[in-house]
Amino acid sequence: MLELCFDINTYHILKILQAENVIDSFHHIIYLYDDLSIGSLNVKNLEERITSLQALKVNYDFHKMIKNYKDMLSQIKNHHQIRIWTSSYAHEKIGFYITCYILYQFKFYDKQIYLCQSAKLHNNKYATMFLNVPDDFIDLMKKSEIINPSQYIKFAEKLIQENAPLRLKINNEIVSVQINYFDDMILSYKKQFPNISDQDLCGDILFDYHKQNFALMRDDIILNRIKYLKNKH
Repeated sequence: MLELCFDINTYHILKILQAENVIDSFHHIIYLYDDLSIGSLNVKNLEERITSLQALKVNYDFHKMIKNYKDMLSQIKNHHQIRIWTSSYAHEKIGFYITCYILYQFKFYDKQIYLCQSAKLHNNKYATMFLNVPDDFIDLMKKSEIINPSQYIKFAEKLIQENAPLRLKINNEIVSVQINYFDDMILSYKKQFPNISDQDLCGDILFDYHKQNFALMRDDIILNRIKYLKNKH
């Protein structure tokens, strides 16, 4: 079986669970390096995606990204059973949708896909990496459901068609937004606290966003926007 997740923290948790024999030793564990909540969603054209990520000035290892995609496709091809770990958080949910899209596009129709969703245990409050170890992971394996990836293609296609620079979890939905989405919040904080450091301002924005939506956002996106607005004003 292939264990597939969407961030390195969850990957390390799964590796620990495997070392403790919670997950079978013969399972292969892999994570998607690419954060699909940002940049172009044209996964058929990685050059276009890389260009869009470079424009966002995010901290990315593009060689690692390309190698990771090749490894992921190879592992998917070589495994009949795939267990996907996901949540309602944007980087995981979009990763899941695009994985379903890839399975469909490459005609991997014979795969048996098991879905482990953190929402089964904690509504939509936790990303997979924030689950209790090992109890929540054991419970999710028991509650996993076999899915047909084609059921989720429409969600992937909608996001691909919108192809916005950012995709956020807002009111428990994945929403495509423009790069200036956080501008009003940034400017409001700067007005209230004119001497606040960029790092502290970024932390406040991320805290408020998480508090309102039980969601995560990359700090480099916010920091780059803070610097842009500082230069503009």
